[in-house]
Formats: sequence, C-alpha cells, structure tokens
Amino acid sequence: MMAGAVLVLAAGAPAARAQSTMAQPKAPDAITKEEKETEEADRKQLGEETRQLDEEKKQEEEAEDAKRAARGMPSYAYRVDINGLEKTGLEKLLKDRSDLMRLRKEEPASIWDLRARIRRDITGFADVLRSEGYYGAKITYEIDRNAKPIRVAITVEPAERFTIGAYVIELTGPAALPQSVKDEARKIAEAQVGQPARSETVALAFGKVMGELPQFGYPRAKLALQDFKADHKDRKLTARVRIDTGPLVRFGEIRLDGLATVKPGYVMKAVTWKTGDVYDSRKIEAFRQELTEMNLFASIRVDTDDPLQGDRQPVRIRLLEAKHRSVGATASYSTVNGFGGSVFWEHRNIFGAGERLVLELEGDQKLVQFKADLTKPRFLRKDQKLLFGAEAAREDTDAFLEYRGVLRAAVEREVTQRLRVRLGPEVAYLDTRDAFAPSKNFLVGLPAIVTYDHSDDLLDPTKGYRLDGKVSPYAVFGDGKHFVSMEGTARVYFRLDDGGRFVSASRVKVGMLFGADDISRVPASKRFYSGGGSSIRGYGYQAIGPKDPAGEPIGGMSLFEVGTEMRIKISDTWGVVPFFEGGSVFDSELPDFSRKLRWGAGIGVRYYTGFGPIRLDVAFPINKQPDDDKFQIYVSIGQAF
Repeated sequence: MMAGAVLVLAAGAPAARAQSTMAQPKAPDAITKEEKETEEADRKQLGEETRQLDEEKKQEEEAEDAKRAARGMPSYAYRVDINGLEKTGLEKLLKDRSDLMRLRKEEPASIWDLRARIRRDITGFADVLRSEGYYGAKITYEIDRNAKPIRVAITVEPAERFTIGAYVIELTGPAALPQSVKDEARKIAEAQVGQPARSETVALAFGKVMGELPQFGYPRAKLALQDFKADHKDRKLTARVRIDTGPLVRFGEIRLDGLATVKPGYVMKAVTWKTGDVYDSRKIEAFRQELTEMNLFASIRVDTDDPLQGDRQPVRIRLLEAKHRSVGATASYSTVNGFGGSVFWEHRNIFGAGERLVLELEGDQKLVQFKADLTKPRFLRKDQKLLFGAEAAREDTDAFLEYRGVLRAAVEREVTQRLRVRLGPEVAYLDTRDAFAPSKNFLVGLPAIVTYDHSDDLLDPTKGYRLDGKVSPYAVFGDGKHFVSMEGTARVYFRLDDGGRFVSASRVKVGMLFGADDISRVPASKRFYSGGGSSIRGYGYQAIGPKDPAGEPIGGMSLFEVGTEMRIKISDTWGVVPFFEGGSVFDSELPDFSRKLRWGAGIGVRYYTGFGPIRLDVAFPINKQPDDDKFQIYVSIGQAF
C-alpha cells in the first residue's frame, strides 16, 4: 500500500488545498497583521478538513494493520530517505532535527505512531527551512508499507532562497547618541543586504549592535520592535528593527564581597575605570581579566544588575579566594648527573597583595641548592614587578667545586604583551676550586635581561619565535678581575601541518666574556660551558671546550651552539623527536669558527601532559672526544628548548 501527503509552506497567502494537504504558516517574523488574520482563518478551516481526513485514514490503517497481523506481518520497522536537499547543504541539519532518524532503532507501536513521527519531522523541517531563508518550500512524503522494512521517503522542494533586500536598524532613547554609534549601526545593517535571509543572520546583526551599545554607555539597551516582511515575487526579506538604548549610564560605586586574606586596596588597584566615567563594558571585561591573572581567586563575578542610582551604575564584585599555598616536587635523570629532583613550597598571597614566595630545594649528584624568590606584582604600576631572590649552593662538577651565596633584586616590566625587560643589582660570594687555583671572590653585578616571546605556548610551542638577551657587567673583588658577560639566544618554531602534529624547532645561542684578559681571572661558575641535556645532547655535562692537561674542562670566554629537531606527534599523548645539535666553547672573547665544532644527534620520546611534555632523549656524539661516552640519556619535563 502506498500513502502520501504534501505540505506547502506559503507566506502571505492561503496554501493550495490538495488531498492530505496542510497549510503551514510562514515564519512569524515574516507575517503582517492582515496576513496573520487571513492565515489563521485558513488554518482553522483546513484543520477541520485535516481532522476528518485523519479519522478516515486511521480507520483504513487499523483495517490494514489487522490484515497484516493475520498474515503474520506486524512489524513497523522502517528506513528513511530524505531527498531534494543536494544543492542546499541542509541535509545534515534536517537529519539532526529528524525524529524518524533519531528513533529509527525504536520500532513504532503502530502505523499511526509512524505517521506521528513523520508529522513531527515535517513541522520541524518547516521550521529549519524558514530559518534558513526558504519561505516557499514544499515538503512531500510517501510510505511504502509493502517494502521490508517499511520505506518512508520525504522529498523537499526548497525553491529559491530568499535574500535580505533591505535592513534598517533604528536607535531611539532619551539621550542623544553619538553620530559614530549611529553610523556603526547603519554599516552593520547595510552589510546584511544581499545575504541569505537566514534567521541567524538577521538576529546576529541587531545582536551585534546591542552588544556594542554597552561599550558607549548604554548597558540598558533592549529590543523594542521587530518588523519583517517577505516579498514572494522578488524573494526578498525586508527587516526593520528598533532598539531602545535606554539612558546614558556612568560608573557608580564599587562594592566588594568575599575577600578573606586579599587586601581590598590591592583589588581596587586593578579597576580599569574611575567613578563617573561613561560606562564601557570593555573596561568591565578588562578588569575581570586583571583579576583572573592575579591567580588568587577561584570564582570571579562582576555584576552590574543593581538598580541605577541616578545615572550611576553600581558595580558589585563577588570574589571567592582560591587556596594560596601549594607544595610540589619534580624529578629528572641523566647518565651524567644521575637522578635529580626538587621540592618546593609556594605562597601566592604572603602579605595580602598577591606577593608570591617560593622556597625550593633542588639537587642531583653535582648540585645541591636552596633558593628563595619573592615577587611583588603591580610594583608602582600594573605592568611592573619587584623581584627579590636568594640562593645558597654547593656545585661539584668536573670543571670546579664551588660554594656560593647570592642575593639579587630586580624590577621587571612588561613593555608589551610579548616584550619584557628586567634590570637589577646582584651580589654574590663565590668560594671556588678549579684547575687553576682556589679563589674567593665577591661580585657586584647589574644584569639586564630582555625577552621577546612570539611563540604560541610557553611549555610546548608549535609556531613563532623567542629572543633572549642578557648583558651582565660585574665588578670583582678578590682574586678575579672585572668583566662583562653577554648572551643571546634565538629559537624558531614552524608548524608544518594544520593540526600541529609536525613541528620543526631550531635554536642558536652565542655567549661572550669581555674585560678579563685571562680565563683564570673569571670565577669558574661565570665562564661558558657546553654539553648536556639543555645544551648539546650526546655529550657529558660541561664536556665540550677547553680542558686542562688532565682532561678536565676549564670553561671558555665565548660560546656557540646550534640545534634543530623535528617534533612528531603520533597520538594526542605520544610523540617522537629526532634531533641534531652542535657547537663549542672557545678560549677567545669571540667564537672562533676555525676550531672544530662538536656534533651530536639522537632521538627522543615525548609524553604530553596538561603541564607540558615529559621527555626521554637518547643522544650520541658524532665526532666524539677520547673521553666521551658512547651515548647519553636524559629524562626531564618540558621540551629541550
């Protein structure tokens, strides 16, 4: 048995009546008052005819069901075909909206249940088609009950899509609007003319205007009128929207709730406006971002819903403080330094104004070190930090044995989002034993550091570049001589595919010491060394460069390193990294490229976590020195560079 029905979507005129035909009113946003009254009367008349037809069909279907049951054919399993949408791109959208598709694994209880699903789909399809600008669409369906399973075929004839013929956005309110705001609304409206008459397109346009009004002092704007008319002859939609801007509003008093240990004055320093300024929602968002970057709060709410006080809008800030203390540990391993690790304790609000204190003890087979670092944010200005640091260490390497104590202070400024500069004094006491002679020195320095980061990620960059430069003049009192240390590093990252699974990373580093004519007059820990997991992999720690007669490294006056690696992600959590690196340390103030460079190569494995990759590298020296091992293994957190 074959059955069929037709649904005609008409706008502004009664639908043609055919057998089992229902008139579908056009979208409410495209009906005038007169058209709506005409269509409502037509709907009532057609509804009665449809009810009578439905009753007759129900009786026929029940009789057919009885015959099928007598023949042992009670199944109402079905399959669905939706046709006619090939050129519209709407097939997936309608299938996602379809009850027939969603419930096809649940067999209907009767043919009437199946028809109910079809009717729901036709209504839903009509809504989707109108929202996409197809106001004159026709939907038909057929049921083939002789097919096994029952075949339901829905055919859509979308007709030509309507476009926006005219769009007017009117702005009204008690205050005189700046001409720039009116011009912006007009530009937004005019930009929609000629676009497909999609509901989303129409709504986004006036929604954008309403979203921008709070930036100019009108946070109470509301939609006052929507008037849409569809011209079926020209297939054009005319849109007219009126927005009531409300009064011009200024920032009022600030009310703080929820603070426990954070000082209110510290929060108030982050406010991006002054009381009495014209309201600007961008300043609210900037303030919210400032609070987020403090890392002091688990919840941040900035509410502007309180009633106006005259023309002033009170701003209520509701905060929930996060836990300010934490402890942690790290671990590492290399065949040179053996097992290593660190433990640390951190307080992110030690004095109530976001001051961050970190105490850390770290060590391996060559270094034991205790550090204390205090950071005071918003020092004199919001983009500036005051830094204090202290360090006590014992370092025992093949090059030297040193006991040292260091105190430092610095001011760091974020010049731009990517550029940072740091300057501050440093004093150090160094008790050193190396290949030359024991020495004791007191150093006073003024390191200056410049960092420019144009990469996309701090721990695992996939594109961009980073530039670091450091100049450190030192006055030396004791057995050494005054000198100036200069270092520069460039790192470049290229994403070779859209997903970031293939990333090429390269680096180059140059270092130079000036002022000390003799390398022995420079404290051993301030000289340049090369080799190791964060330098040239494949060689031991500090193993590359000048050596004493016993074959122990003595360090150098200049340094050059270069390296490249290919970071290949084989899954979301695992990756492999082949790498190639080289360089050397020189006893001259400038790198001497007539000397032989040492090269290393290897391959690594990366396990990607939320806090950065864990790396395991195996590296081999290519032109090894007599005392070099055949390979080196490194395990740590983070990329090599």
